Amino acid sequence: MKKFAFLIMFIFSCIPFSYAGQDGFAANSDDILRMITDPGGRVFLKIEFKVNSAKISEKANPVVDSLGVALTSGPGQSMQVRLVGHTDSAGKSEYNRSLSLKRAESVRNYLAVHFNIDPARIEVQGMGEDQPIASNENAQGRAQNRRVEVINISKKSDAPKVLEELDTKNLW
Repeated sequence: MKKFAFLIMFIFSCIPFSYAGQDGFAANSDDILRMITDPGGRVFLKIEFKVNSAKISEKANPVVDSLGVALTSGPGQSMQVRLVGHTDSAGKSEYNRSLSLKRAESVRNYLAVHFNIDPARIEVQGMGEDQPIASNENAQGRAQNRRVEVINISKKSDAPKVLEELDTKNLW
């Protein structure tokens, strides 16, 4: 029975990645919206920043724009989210935690300015290097660890409304 329960939990934790790109990160606004409305309600975004900076790189603007579109269309319009910044393990832990928070704040500010999203809908948190999703022993792993995670924190009572909106749009 414990093995079955573990298997079910594992499957539900992997569902968001079935919509994602090859590396588990969302590829567009539709992927983002599906992933944050699925059970578990989270998505990883590859938002690049200038080195030791919270300034979003121009290369990352399309990713942040996709998040903005997702949060201003369909069920995303009323959704509350938490942006969690992450870093790789290079540098001091305190600095990485501060930098990851500033990066999450930078994404929130971009969404407020460019998509007129009320900043009160978006919580921010900086985790620094504490929750890697890949090895920090190689460049590819470090790159995956430098990310912003978007978590749906809407109240549970909002869930049926979100699912009903998704169903009417035939996204399933």
